[in-house]
Amino acid sequence: MLISNFNKKIIILLYLAILSGNAYADEYLDKISDKIKFPTLKVLDNREKPIILKFNQDLKKKGYVINFWATWCVPCKEELPDLSLLKSKIKKYNIDVLTISIDKKDIKDQLKFLSNNGASNLDHFFDNEMKIFKALKLRGIPTTIIVNQNSFIISKHEGILKWGEDTIINKIKSLFY
Repeated sequence: MLISNFNKKIIILLYLAILSGNAYADEYLDKISDKIKFPTLKVLDNREKPIILKFNQDLKKKGYVINFWATWCVPCKEELPDLSLLKSKIKKYNIDVLTISIDKKDIKDQLKFLSNNGASNLDHFFDNEMKIFKALKLRGIPTTIIVNQNSFIISKHEGILKWGEDTIINKIKSLFY
């Protein structure tokens, strides 16, 4: 079977696009020049209790990696183990990893999903009305934001990343140190 030159070029371009998808992912974690304050809106914790995420009061870390996700999002499911790995590697730098679900499923079902997909060591919050998601004008999931201890978003990444890779961890550390 002969493949035309045009089809070969298309196949090569697709192959390169796939290979380069995460090659320079750490370049997408640059500091945001116009810092946005994380909204003080209620979410639910894993016990279904309303809570406002107060980064400089109740949550006392140097920074936070916050991933927005849903059970129906295939890339989100793929990314969960990497976020779990990130948490284990980055906790010594006083940086935490949290998830905020925008799913409408029952919280108990979502917690089971998280446990079954390698994310049981993360702190999980639930925003089934998407109030925070909308307030931040996020466009899709997975989206991960990085928040400092003063509640300002200092970086954002839309899409999947291999969060446990050393280059990503070093980039996150550089945002705080």
